[in-house]
Amino acid sequence: MFIVDSGFARFLRRISCGFIVIAASLLLAPKADAGLFTLTDNNSTAEFNTESSANAFAWRVDGTDHLFQQAFWYRVGNTAEQSVHSLPIAVEGATDTNFDGNDDTLFVRYNGQGFDITVRYSLDGGLPGSGASDMGEQISISNLGPSSLDFHFFQYVDFDLLGTFGGDSAVFTNLNTVRQYEGAIRLTETVVTPVPSHREINSFPITLDNLTDGLPTTLSDTPAIGTVFGPGDVTWAFQWDVMIPPNSTFQISKDKNLSAGVIPEPATLALLSLAAALGLCRRRKR
Repeated sequence: MFIVDSGFARFLRRISCGFIVIAASLLLAPKADAGLFTLTDNNSTAEFNTESSANAFAWRVDGTDHLFQQAFWYRVGNTAEQSVHSLPIAVEGATDTNFDGNDDTLFVRYNGQGFDITVRYSLDGGLPGSGASDMGEQISISNLGPSSLDFHFFQYVDFDLLGTFGGDSAVFTNLNTVRQYEGAIRLTETVVTPVPSHREINSFPITLDNLTDGLPTTLSDTPAIGTVFGPGDVTWAFQWDVMIPPNSTFQISKDKNLSAGVIPEPATLALLSLAAALGLCRRRKR
């Protein structure tokens, strides 16, 4: 939408590898250390390094860390992808929007050549022991130049549910929703708007390697909607391709939800997805 007037091998690999309230408090909120921030709400904490492609590198719910990495890449035209987190930061800060004494919202604005990218994360933890948590994310990409901007934005995600890797499965339940699960834990991300241009679930580190190989990337649109990938060390990504008019802003709004409950077996999940594709109007029970 436009708005005128923006995991021993895995371990080794990993080592190597209200807006008014927010705006008013950004100048007052102390920056932690070299882009390090921690958000806390109820049973949840989320940790960020805004100056590194590690970016969001921990999401602890009732003491269990389910996240290894969530980060963003971009490219202009047919150039190679670049890490958003390598761009200069114009302003950033964490705020306590519910006034419980803990920062729960993070705001970061990155400056590019003729554009800027603003990201806002909002952590909403659940009750202690519930295993539930939610992270809202709003991203704005503003074209500051006089010509249309051929822009490609990528979100790359590596969740290790239950704090382990290799046992997760994932599935695109529709064009704008991905679900990852292990045992009784599931992570669902829904892109509220707009629907991504491309998507991909793959084994670590295939997608990450493609985003960092110095060549332009288009996600593979695999597996097909409703087809379960895994179990394994899965990652997934979304891609948005957009031509942003001069002095205009492209906005992405999405939500991640962690929950604990009964998860269907992969074969059952696939059959249910097929049933939906055939137009059967049954709701899948969780």
